[in-house]
Amino acid sequence: MFRFRKTFGRGPLRFTATKRGVGWRIGGRFAHFGVSPDGRRYVSLGIPGTGLYWIKYLDPAKPDRP
Repeated sequence: MFRFRKTFGRGPLRFTATKRGVGWRIGGRFAHFGVSPDGRRYVSLGIPGTGLYWIKYLDPAKPDRP
């Protein structure tokens, strides 16, 4: 299965385009606030270079799209 994702931006603001839509995030190396391509707001904290991160969605789960 192939998936598409393209990320672009400048400075602390990043946009991500997927087949589900366009999301965005703002933040530095350790912490981000954003909206996923399917519209869910989140906060994430991570350790740069390790792939380890924590994410908390702020909205209740939305049902899957058909």
